[in-house]
Amino acid sequence: MASQETFSMFLFNNRPHQNQHKLQKYPPLAGMAPSMKDDPSPSLPVENIRQTRSKDLGRGPLKVSKFLINNFSNTGMRRSPVSSKKTRHVRLITVGASHYCEKIRWALDLLEASPTSPTFYTEDAHPPAFAAISTVPASGGEASRSPMIVMDSLLPDVSQTVVYDSSDILQAIYPGLYPAKFHDEIVNFEKEMGKKLGPTVRVLVYHEILQPEFHSLASDICGYHTSFVEDQLFRRLLPRGLAKGMRKLMDINNDTSRLSLTAVKEVFSEVSNRLEGGKKQYLFGHDSITAADLAFAALSYPLLRPVEMGAMLGGSKYPDTAWPQRLNDIRDELRATPAGQHVLK
Repeated sequence: MASQETFSMFLFNNRPHQNQHKLQKYPPLAGMAPSMKDDPSPSLPVENIRQTRSKDLGRGPLKVSKFLINNFSNTGMRRSPVSSKKTRHVRLITVGASHYCEKIRWALDLLEASPTSPTFYTEDAHPPAFAAISTVPASGGEASRSPMIVMDSLLPDVSQTVVYDSSDILQAIYPGLYPAKFHDEIVNFEKEMGKKLGPTVRVLVYHEILQPEFHSLASDICGYHTSFVEDQLFRRLLPRGLAKGMRKLMDINNDTSRLSLTAVKEVFSEVSNRLEGGKKQYLFGHDSITAADLAFAALSYPLLRPVEMGAMLGGSKYPDTAWPQRLNDIRDELRATPAGQHVLK
């Protein structure tokens, strides 16, 4: 049975990028170690983790899971457009809890709400490990990473387009978030956040909620907005090897968690400095939100746990006392910074 085998395939990733910003004026947070940017010895977690290949879907627990999901899951069925003006459909394949995926979900919500945008979308959400069952065939076997989008049109003679990597997707669907005056700076900032904030936030949260006493919380978060069959598979596999496999694949342990916390605090200090201690309303320019603001806020949400994201984080079933205390302490400290307040406003 699939629920009795070790299931170590996990998908929650993005492409590695080069760190290009160096901002160190804002006072460091309490307990923060010196900058690691020039220290080659620490090993921070990386964005990219092992990709699932087409042949992986035909063996072991993934083979059984694929059969069950393909036959009994109905996520990703195309929604009807909300108006006749919505002529571009986007299928968004996600790991539902992923903060990289939240970045694209947020952008698509803005586009769908805009009366001038032709875009509407359907989310095809999965728990960790199972998104590859959708992304691998959607990309013709080229990639298993999420988020991934499949763009098509309700208009005739318009070909289908597949894009993966959250930064590439955001630029493809919403170029207006990259104003010309700051385009290159915003692109570089977004890539830096993807490299330094995304993986470290992921490690910090999973290091805590993958402890056996928090498996119920982890299951509710990872199963949110997914199909019933995938939710049940994840719950049953988590204590039977999946949690161990996730830790191994993402290099989650006490050391990487400690290094990740230092890196996150450094990022929040840098962003607070860029915001001039909270005097600036946006990270770039003065007129409106850009991809930089959206990326920083989306990648930070699992640690800051904004009220608006409550349903995705277990809802009222999980008050503060039901969360790991370490995550509560980190949340409170980061919320108190100008960068944290920027996310919450």
